[in-house]
Amino acid sequence: MSDKQRLIETIEQVDMFSVFARLMRTSGANELISGEGQFTVFAPTNDAFNKIPDKTMNGWLSETSQEMLKAVLSYHIVPAKIMAASLGSTRTAESVSGEPMKFADLSGLRVNHSGIQARNMEATNGVVHALDTVLTPPTSEEAKQMTAAATAKAAEAQAAGNLS
Repeated sequence: MSDKQRLIETIEQVDMFSVFARLMRTSGANELISGEGQFTVFAPTNDAFNKIPDKTMNGWLSETSQEMLKAVLSYHIVPAKIMAASLGSTRTAESVSGEPMKFADLSGLRVNHSGIQARNMEATNGVVHALDTVLTPPTSEEAKQMTAAATAKAAEAQAAGNLS
C-alpha cells in the first residue's frame, strides 16, 4: 500500500501551501484536481500570496462566485504529470484554464517568470511544485497591465542603452 495521498490532501498537509489550499477549497477549484487523470499543480507558497496587493486579493475573495479566483487558481494546474526534470525540455503546456504556460531552466526552473522553490511532491494523481509567485492568466486585466508595464520598462531601458 502506498503512503501517497491525492493532490488535494498532499497540498493541504504542507504548511507553505496553507493559503493556496484554503483558496482552492473556498473557490471550488479543488474539483479540478479531484477527477481521474494525472495533474501537475504549481502551488504558490504563502509568501507568494503575500505579494498580491490587498485590493486584488479582496476583489477575488469578495466576488460572490469567486470565478476570477478560480480562474487564477486553475491557471496553476496542468492536466498531465510533469516532473521537474522534464520542465526545461517541455517548454510549454496548456493549463486546465486553457491558457499556455511557459517553462525554462535559466538560473533555476521557471514557470512563466516564477521560480520553482520545491519540486516533485508526488501524489497518487500527480505532482506538486512550489512557486515563489502567483501566476496570473494572460487574459486577466492585471496580467495585461503587468505585461504593458514590463514592456514599457524594457523599451525605456533599451532607449537609454541606445542613447549612451
